[in-house]
Amino acid sequence: MAFATSNVKKSIFGNMKVLVGNWSGLAGDAPGSIQVEGGQVYLANFQPQQSSGPSMVETFSSPSGTSGIVTVTVYNQAAVTNGTFILISV
Repeated sequence: MAFATSNVKKSIFGNMKVLVGNWSGLAGDAPGSIQVEGGQVYLANFQPQQSSGPSMVETFSSPSGTSGIVTVTVYNQAAVTNGTFILISV
């Protein structure tokens, strides 16, 4: 199962751009990526939200980009089928 997102929603909170949704992936998958609006990412939080299995999934994100679009690359370290994420940028 490759890294995937679903139920993605965009919102504005003050001057911040917020992107939330669900995600899934397996340990060892190729890195996944998500594009967000803004010049800088202030929060990239990915939670597993599972009733069994790991209570914490170690994910790493490395934002990069220019011209108002930032690409966040996610490196998953465990199997996740119904995780949630939030990204905040400005």
